[in-house]
Amino acid sequence: MTKPIETDVVIIGAGPCGLFQVFQLGLQGISCCVIEALPHAGGQCAELYEDKPIYDIPGIPHILAGALTDRLLQQIRPFNPTIYYGQTVETAQIKEGGGYKIVTSQGQTLTAKRIILAAGAGAFTTVQMRVEGIEFFEQTQLFYRDFPDNQSAKEALSGKQVIVSGDTTAAISTAISASEFADKTTYIHRKRRLNANDATVAALTNTVDAGKLCVVNGKVTGYTANDKMITHLSVIDHNKETVNLPADMILARLGNSPKINNFLDWGLQSIRNHIEVNPANFQSNLPGFYAIGDINTYPGKRKLILCGFHEATLVAFDIAAQLNPNKPIHTQYTTTSTELHKRLGVTENRQVSGLDIIKEL
Repeated sequence: MTKPIETDVVIIGAGPCGLFQVFQLGLQGISCCVIEALPHAGGQCAELYEDKPIYDIPGIPHILAGALTDRLLQQIRPFNPTIYYGQTVETAQIKEGGGYKIVTSQGQTLTAKRIILAAGAGAFTTVQMRVEGIEFFEQTQLFYRDFPDNQSAKEALSGKQVIVSGDTTAAISTAISASEFADKTTYIHRKRRLNANDATVAALTNTVDAGKLCVVNGKVTGYTANDKMITHLSVIDHNKETVNLPADMILARLGNSPKINNFLDWGLQSIRNHIEVNPANFQSNLPGFYAIGDINTYPGKRKLILCGFHEATLVAFDIAAQLNPNKPIHTQYTTTSTELHKRLGVTENRQVSGLDIIKEL
């Protein structure tokens, strides 16, 4: 068990709403930590449509979902939040006297005065291969994310016959990278049309043309094992023929699927797997426990990023008022407030024109 961390607020989820929540809390001078199930920020923007354009962010005609995540990370940089990637919240218990004790899947303990759930459709979990019995070989021959014992790609793949499976951009990138070190690399994808941007598809084509990589359009249906080791994967290709591919190592990059996880075990009231909140401040039935973004529900709710940004703003004001009951919480403007400029690290003589912003975009 690692040393407990104390903070004002714990945010569960580092998607767009969770990241903007960090920014709004920072403007109020409130510290926070973020817990994210994925190994990176972005949530649905990163996992489901990283290369797709978004057209309804105010003031930005269009922006790729991945680029939006990068902008939000840049925006929260002045507040230097701690983000615990690759972890989920196992328990969230109300402390005697107020506040919460949170324990993550990696054994990290945090105490917080408030919790904000910004988990979108739920915590993302790795999609597993649907082949009976193949789970027995996880972390010996089958790997969903990391290489064995945190080895480098070169150490793990050299001299091996590697199969990469998945229709994701990550699968294509993994196959290309693996081909640099493996003795033989085969990339298997189910969909006829690759779901990736033009640059990634072009890189794949170039690698295949160079003779470094074989591509099979088909579905993994089984495996052959000898002495408790997989020797071949069975694949039904697009011609409905079974192909047996030699395999020393399998890198499955099948994407991630959102799940409500254990949120509903904490006593939160819900409607159809969405957390019910008060639309005035987006607080749940639990004291000091808020929910914003796609995970919440209230009369008139719309699942839009900009609505989640609005919710994050009002939550920050509400928490500021609760944590400082004797201090008036005034609306300040980042355009003119010297206090907000100080928190943002903006010097008084620094001015940014609208033209400069357009050039950056």
